[in-house]
Amino acid sequence: MKKLTLALALILSLSFAGHAQDETAPEGAGSAAAGDEAAKAFGASMMGGLGLTTIDGKVYYRVQLAPDLSLGKFGVGLDADLLFNDQGIRKEDWSPSSRWVRVVRYLRWGQKRDKFYTRVGALDAATLGHGFLMYRYSNRIDDVERKIGLELDLDVGQFGFESVVSNFGRAEIYGGRGYVRPLKRTEIPIIRNFEIGLTAVGDVDPDRGRGTDDGVSAFGFDLGQPLVNTSLLYTGLYFDVGKINKFGSGAAVGVAADLHLPGGVVDIGAKLEQRFLGKRFLPQYFDRFYEVERYNTIGGFPVWKTYTLGLIDESHNGTYGELTATLAGKLTIIGNYQYTYQVPKSGVLHFQTDLAKLVPRTELRAAYDHKGIGELADIGKKDENVLVTVEGGYEVYSHVMLYLTYLRTYEWRTRDEDNNPLPEPYYKAVEKFSPRLAVKFSF
Repeated sequence: MKKLTLALALILSLSFAGHAQDETAPEGAGSAAAGDEAAKAFGASMMGGLGLTTIDGKVYYRVQLAPDLSLGKFGVGLDADLLFNDQGIRKEDWSPSSRWVRVVRYLRWGQKRDKFYTRVGALDAATLGHGFLMYRYSNRIDDVERKIGLELDLDVGQFGFESVVSNFGRAEIYGGRGYVRPLKRTEIPIIRNFEIGLTAVGDVDPDRGRGTDDGVSAFGFDLGQPLVNTSLLYTGLYFDVGKINKFGSGAAVGVAADLHLPGGVVDIGAKLEQRFLGKRFLPQYFDRFYEVERYNTIGGFPVWKTYTLGLIDESHNGTYGELTATLAGKLTIIGNYQYTYQVPKSGVLHFQTDLAKLVPRTELRAAYDHKGIGELADIGKKDENVLVTVEGGYEVYSHVMLYLTYLRTYEWRTRDEDNNPLPEPYYKAVEKFSPRLAVKFSF
C-alpha cells in the first residue's frame, strides 16, 4: 500500500466525464419539440482579456477575443489575439495571410454521441467509450503550443466507431473504439441500445525523441447500457476491462452523466465507479493532463508517466467519484475522490482549478490534494497528507514563460528551533517557492 500511495502522490504532484429513449416520438409532439430545437439552433459564448505588451520598444494594447459559436450542428471556436496602438493594429501578426488560420481554435460538426460528430483543431475533452482508458484528454497544454487534432465518430445504429488523433503535425497519440448493438433491430425499449465495444489507444513517442523506444499502448473491452442519450443530456451504465501493454490490467463498473448547454457555455460531467484494479495499472491513463505527464525532466532526470505504473505493486479495489465543470471552454474545475476497500485511511481527494486561458499571456492553476482520509472529518485537516499547489506563469517575452510554483505541506513538530520540547506539538506549514523559465514554440 505504501508504494501505491507513493504512485498516487507522484501522479498528483506531476499533474495539478445508443439512445436510451426510443428514436420514435409521438407524431403530435409538435410545438414543444419544435421549441426545443429552436432553442438549440444557435448558441454563443465569449471569453477574452485585456493587457499591455512591449515589442521592439513599442507599447501595444492587447485584446484577446475567444468566442465559441454554434449554428445548428456546426460549431467554431475562435481565438483572436489583437495588438494595437495609436498607429492601428500591428500588421506583422497577420502577415503572411496564412496566420489568419491560427484564429480558429477548432471546427466542429455535431456533439459527442450524435449520429455523426467530428471536431478538428483543439481537443479539450476527448473521450473513448466510458473513459476507462482515455478520459477528457486535451491535446493542448496551453494556447501557445497549438496542435491540430481530430475527433471523428460515426453511429449508424447497429454499429459505430469513435476515433481520436492528437496531432497531424507528427505521430503522437492515436485511439479508436468500435462497437456493436446486437439487439438494435428488436423492439425492446432501452435494452435495444445495449452496446459491446473494443478500444485501442497508444502514444507513439511520449518524449518526442526519435532514438528512444518509449511508446505506450492500451486495449479495452466494454459493455454499455445508455439510459438517456441526447445532445443535451447523457446518462448510462457501463462495465469496462482495460490492459496497458507490458504492464497491468483492471476493471470498473459504473454510472455516468454529462450535461452540455448550447454554445459550450457550460459542460458538466459526473461519474461514479466501482473499480477492481490490478498491479501496474492506472485507469484513465490518457486524461486531461497527459500532455504534461507523458514526459518530464525532474531534477535533470527524465521521467515518463509509465514509471508510475512500476510503483503500483499491489492490487486495489475501491470506489471512485468525479464531478467536473467547464465554463465557456476556459475555466475548468475538477473534483474527485477515491477510496480503497479494507484499507484504513485510504481515501484520496483531489480538487483543482485551471484558469490558464482566462487572461492573455498568463497562466494560473491551483490544486488541493489530501490522502490518508478515513472519514469526512479528516478533510481539511492540516497534516503530512496535505499538498497545496499553486502555479502562475507569465509570458515575459515571445515564447518565453516565467513560472512561479508555490507548494505547501505540513510537518509534525515536537520541538522548537532550539530543540526544546514543545508543550503542545503541532503541524507546521512548510512553504516552497520555485521559479523557472520555459521556452515554448508552436509547430
